[in-house]
Amino acid sequence: MADSILNAGELDGVVVALIDASLAVGHRGGYLECAQHVEEVFGQAFDISHCSVTSEADAELARTENAYNHLSLPVIDLVAKALEHDDWCKRLKAILDPPETFELSDEEETAGNDGDGDYGQPDDDGDGDKHDDDDDGDGYE
Repeated sequence: MADSILNAGELDGVVVALIDASLAVGHRGGYLECAQHVEEVFGQAFDISHCSVTSEADAELARTENAYNHLSLPVIDLVAKALEHDDWCKRLKAILDPPETFELSDEEETAGNDGDGDYGQPDDDGDGDKHDDDDDGDGYE
């Protein structure tokens, strides 16, 4: 349910794209700054054409920032709709409270658990530790 409310897959993809674009712009900016220092020190033009990050990086960063800024998170819409009503607090609690959980009774044990501590695994000596402790060479202590 949390994934559908938070739109987690889309959110992850947009954040990753934003990080990648930011790193590319930072890399290019750092590279160009270093090139400028080299030009100043040596007094000659430095060839920046072999920089692995193109000048398109700024445009890509702008696109990813726009996608991030316009990302739709359904939970925000739910909260905004809840705030429009007089009983907004009750509505928000209904949206944000975790679902009720139920405890199993003694008769409703989980599958494979026979109650001896070995969770359904063989236990040759009955002490619940999954080891037979009898030094018969079967690989158990």
